[in-house]
Amino acid sequence: MTNPYRIEGPALISFSGGRTSAYMLKQIIDAHGGQLPDDVHVCFANTGKEREETLRFVHECSVRWGVLVRWLEWRRGEIGFEEVGFNSAHRKGEPFAALISTRGYLPNVARPWCSMSLKQAVCRKFALSVFGPGRYLSVVGLRYDEEGRVAEARRRTKSKKDAWNSATPLYNAKVTKRDVRAFWDAQGFDLGLLNFEGNCDGCFQKSVRLYEVERYAPGTLDWWIEQEERVAATAEPDARHWILGRSYSEIRDAIRRQPDMFMGAFDADPDDAECGLWCAGEAA
Repeated sequence: MTNPYRIEGPALISFSGGRTSAYMLKQIIDAHGGQLPDDVHVCFANTGKEREETLRFVHECSVRWGVLVRWLEWRRGEIGFEEVGFNSAHRKGEPFAALISTRGYLPNVARPWCSMSLKQAVCRKFALSVFGPGRYLSVVGLRYDEEGRVAEARRRTKSKKDAWNSATPLYNAKVTKRDVRAFWDAQGFDLGLLNFEGNCDGCFQKSVRLYEVERYAPGTLDWWIEQEERVAATAEPDARHWILGRSYSEIRDAIRRQPDMFMGAFDADPDDAECGLWCAGEAA
């Protein structure tokens, strides 16, 4: 039987910074005897709003497993990205804020361009810089219990709309969330985030869970509120808020008035905490 974790390049492994994609990365490294082929690269796209736990986790995976992770951030210009590292990566939303300034409006559930521009497009331009023109393999951490997203990835590959073919080794290996949890329970380190926190600290895809985020870590939504205020005078009405019909300041104020709002409504057990759990535009 062919090992689903044996990857033939040119290939780009998407590391979201969550447990599932980290699990996938470890299986791929092991399948190659501890060292990836020269034409297989690992990328982590930092928006500037990833939690510090996520950044430390990505760095620790890289160090412990002896794998080079290419840290990338969105930049204006033809190249479209800059390679950074754990120490130089932005932590105050600078790349995200710069992109918002360029566009003049906010992403939201109806138009989730943030992940597509700050992550997918950045990784795609990096792939072009290292592989050159032509198709390559995009290795994404979609599990066996994510059949809908796997089907969408395969549909896009079949359509050849993208510059890559998607590979889903976790799905092929029939790995589920339970398998991922069991793996991390046996490790000496972990992401350290609860399921409602997620990698991107105030992601609008969390919806009502944002109340829990702000209650658990007051001030988390402040940056997001600042962005709403920045575009308020210029953006169209349906692009002034992260969530249609409600501002983040209203969510913050509601928690201040009623601290126990929605308390206990969420499972506190650790989960993947990946951007991909919230954002339909992010594959891993």
